[in-house]
Amino acid sequence: MFKYLRMLGVIALSTLAIFGGSAAAQAAPSTVTILTGFHSTAGVAFSLDGKTAFVVQDDDGTMGGPSSLVVIDTTTLTQVGDAISTGVNGAGVNHSIVMSPDGTKAYVSLGTGVVKPFYPATLTFGPAITVGTAGIGQVVFTPDGLHAYVAVTNNGSGQYVKVIDVVTDSVTATISACSAPDGLAMTPDGLTVFVNCSDGSVQVIETTGNTVLTTFTPTGHLQGTMITMAPDGARVYVTAFAIPTTVTTVIDTTTYTEVHQFTHEPKDVAFTADGTIAYLFSASSGDLVPTDATTFAEGTPIDVTVPSPGDWFLLDKNPVVDQYWICGGSSIRIVGQGSSLADTGANATGVTITTLAGTGLIALGLAVTLTRRRRA
Repeated sequence: MFKYLRMLGVIALSTLAIFGGSAAAQAAPSTVTILTGFHSTAGVAFSLDGKTAFVVQDDDGTMGGPSSLVVIDTTTLTQVGDAISTGVNGAGVNHSIVMSPDGTKAYVSLGTGVVKPFYPATLTFGPAITVGTAGIGQVVFTPDGLHAYVAVTNNGSGQYVKVIDVVTDSVTATISACSAPDGLAMTPDGLTVFVNCSDGSVQVIETTGNTVLTTFTPTGHLQGTMITMAPDGARVYVTAFAIPTTVTTVIDTTTYTEVHQFTHEPKDVAFTADGTIAYLFSASSGDLVPTDATTFAEGTPIDVTVPSPGDWFLLDKNPVVDQYWICGGSSIRIVGQGSSLADTGANATGVTITTLAGTGLIALGLAVTLTRRRRA
């Protein structure tokens, strides 16, 4: 029996102006679309043309429990077919689904210590690649798509970064890293990988010999989580729990020096395609905060959800249009320009709320789009 989930309210939002200078030319997101009807959404990856999103959801919140992958048409913002449950049990503390550079394969990290290859063309999974015994952090592909690096957290007891041969789906190298490596980010030239560790430190690995170049701890970092590389590779944004709050520290990737620190409890970061603006998501305030990537000046926050400091959210950008997908809990929040989003109707404030109906697995592929309008 289907349970129709509907939003209980709407988000008031107005068009915003962010920055002066060159960043002013970047289109400002002004619409929030909310897709509901999921279990805990744990990550999103996109096809290279940006028309399809692949969302992993943890269906019951138990370690090694049932999980599924939902395919969403990003143009119509509707589900495509049935949720795919075969092959992805064990998302548990899932951190990522990441697409290969050529778009032919994605890797899904699962809470059971394995990585699952997923093939978008056939919507099928390959055999599991065992890299650990428990939770896995972020996964990152090399620019040539031949290798993938995996942070093996093992739920806080791991100490390795594994290297996977993408052609054979086999582990070819094990790098002794820090305590419970969690976040990974690679420079665009593929020469170095930055590792965000649960002990608060950051390690830098050179990929030619897979050796650790240096280790340092940014100011106040106690437990590292996510990490995001700027498009030009000059800076990396490192997020960690700290005292008294979560912080994101911007690190120069050449000198390893701290350039800036954001202290409004950011949990994840995504950049515009040109790299001029970094959007920081703060789950504690429910805001997406645009920041100038050069001056770090903050623009007007975009209200995307109610404050949820206890929930973990993952933010990713559609590679083609200005859509920022925020996954977490039973919903997906999509922030972007109205012209870039599906025309499912908007209320008086320009905010679109779309509800997908179904059970945890959205059984039988039923996807009903409900649009609710607020009269002026």
